[in-house]
Amino acid sequence: MRRGLILGLLLLLIITAGWWFLFMSSKSGEISEFNDQRDAARIEQSTLESRRNQLAALAAKEGDYLLGISEVQASIPATPDGAALIEDINNLAETTGIDLLSFSPGVPGQSAVEGLVEIQMTMTFEAPYFKVLSFLFALEELERLVRVDQISVTSTILEDGTNLLSTSLNASAFSQSELIPATATTEVAP
Repeated sequence: MRRGLILGLLLLLIITAGWWFLFMSSKSGEISEFNDQRDAARIEQSTLESRRNQLAALAAKEGDYLLGISEVQASIPATPDGAALIEDINNLAETTGIDLLSFSPGVPGQSAVEGLVEIQMTMTFEAPYFKVLSFLFALEELERLVRVDQISVTSTILEDGTNLLSTSLNASAFSQSELIPATATTEVAP
């Protein structure tokens, strides 16, 4: 009887092993492939959820971005209006107390930004440190968009101990169109 029990267990073990090799071994490759696909899908899901969260954060700030864009657009006049630009810079110099030695606005020209005209400006002025700083802050707060391209400062100590800064500044102001519109060409009938 013991032999029968041992043979029965041995036969059961052989049948189980045969079943495993015939049916399950082919399925284990499929299971492994399925697990790889599942892991890839989880990674993609995580990436997509992260991207969705980023887009939701951008959508929440959309109003702020639109407000910023409208503020920038409002600071770019329709025409270069060189006289107003000169007046604005002279008023800034006067209100901040700097000695504007020279101011040379250039001829309006094409900007690197499509649809904008750029007016390059060069100015030199002298003033103590805090007045120069005040002028630069006032230039930043100007109603017109001005970009400072280059600034160089030389310091001189006066006899009374005042630190006088000689400043050279290259900047650009922008407008949306040329001062003089391009002339339209029309054909004249012979």
